[in-house]
Amino acid sequence: MMKLAAGHHLYPFPDGTWRAAGPGDVFLRVAGPPEVVADLRDRLLAGGDGSLTGPVPVDPADAAAPLVGVLREHGVLVEDPAPAEATRRSPRLHVDGDGPVARLVAELAAGWAEVRRGPLDEAAVRDADVVMACAGWLPDAAWRRLGAWCGRHGTAWTRCHAEGLGLFVGPLTVPGRSAGYTDVRSRRLAAADSPDELLTLWAWLDRPGQPHPPVTWPARGVIAVAAGLMLGDVERWWATDELPDVDVQWEIGADGVVTRHPVLPLPVVAAPVTTAGAADAGPARSASTRAAVPSDAVPSDVVPHAAGVPA
Repeated sequence: MMKLAAGHHLYPFPDGTWRAAGPGDVFLRVAGPPEVVADLRDRLLAGGDGSLTGPVPVDPADAAAPLVGVLREHGVLVEDPAPAEATRRSPRLHVDGDGPVARLVAELAAGWAEVRRGPLDEAAVRDADVVMACAGWLPDAAWRRLGAWCGRHGTAWTRCHAEGLGLFVGPLTVPGRSAGYTDVRSRRLAAADSPDELLTLWAWLDRPGQPHPPVTWPARGVIAVAAGLMLGDVERWWATDELPDVDVQWEIGADGVVTRHPVLPLPVVAAPVTTAGAADAGPARSASTRAAVPSDAVPSDVVPHAAGVPA
């Protein structure tokens, strides 16, 4: 079965010819008898969701067969997965936090995911598919502990915290496949002019009973941007099992301006070989095409030097 690719349109031009339009203002002039193109378009629309209602025409005698092949080659038509392949259970989503971002994320995810709230301990992490940690000020120690739990149980997680007048979101961490909190933390320390100042601030924010000021939450529209970015990353990964080529942490300013900060996973340093013929140690590789670096493989007190830093 074939269907019209997401974000694409097949429509008539004023001169009687046909066009296909795709994301990024990509236009394709569709050659061939207009009545054949119109018939194919009608068959696509008859599926309700833009899918063909019958088998893909492959009989050379079918006038639409060459057209289907060309449109498929240009990405206008794509394979429509079988119902068994298209159906995937709803993720178990544990939303941690009681601030406005956490409340909105839980509300947006309801109906798509099995949303769980309540205390976040290792048992809750083990029983979740994804943890969405929505904090106020940065909870450094808690997130290092959470990263270790997620790595141990293979639970994906993402995070949002307030800093200054803005918010920081992500990146989505899939253990062994994408950058984690330790990567973000260590690369930020490596890029900082005064890393000791950051460490002292984070330690103070971690200490209970201190006169921490209340978070200055941005306006509701900015909260919505943060919640949307956070949930969008999870939805795309859950639907496709695909991750971006470069992990990104999103910074949302109080004015709603979004800045992307690429985050590279920390390199894995191989242990020295002490005996001849010993097994060689090197960076692990995941099933994906990206280098697999466990999200919390590097101790929290290790700060890389001469390493890439977020843009």
